[in-house]
Amino acid sequence: MKPPIKLNEPDEAKFHNIIDMALGFSGMMRLFEKKSKNILRDKMISDIPTLLSVKSEREFIDCHASFCRWGVNTIVLAEKVKNGKVTKHSGPASYGQIAKTLNVVLKVVVYYCRLPSERAASVIGKWLEPAVDTKMMAYLKPKNSSILWPMTIEQVGFDEYEMLNGAVGELIQDCHQGKIAPVQFDDIYWEALNDKNAWHDGTES
Repeated sequence: MKPPIKLNEPDEAKFHNIIDMALGFSGMMRLFEKKSKNILRDKMISDIPTLLSVKSEREFIDCHASFCRWGVNTIVLAEKVKNGKVTKHSGPASYGQIAKTLNVVLKVVVYYCRLPSERAASVIGKWLEPAVDTKMMAYLKPKNSSILWPMTIEQVGFDEYEMLNGAVGELIQDCHQGKIAPVQFDDIYWEALNDKNAWHDGTES
């Protein structure tokens, strides 16, 4: 007989596996040190149930920001080496990098998997924040603007993150009459902006 091992209950194991899959889906894990990846995963498993139990959008925003601040102070970017030479030293993750990772995971958990319940997911889903990437940031950049606009997630601090969220909100109102949620912005624009025939010079054809 094999020695006993510690096993999670089915629902707990399901939740852990969803977090793991969502982290891979985010495309951000390659940026973080291996130790930091494990710390980030454990923190999400611990904190996301709290995010899923909030009663208001204000609570959600506060919990989201608290997690991102923790990430900036805890998660370390991996050192990059090419041909035996260090091309980029390790350092703290940016607010944008932590926020994007969290946003993708929450999107998978709530919007795709409908946790913690269909009813709760319908409410929380409206509060989920967009996980913008490089092409989306370039697309959102205002024309003829003197604002220092971020072009990569690494350049996104708290203020830039708030600015990007505001730009997504304005686009949703102007181009979609407020009929889509920020979490749906990701799906729609990621697909379009990665289709060379879908846009030109930052404008959809």
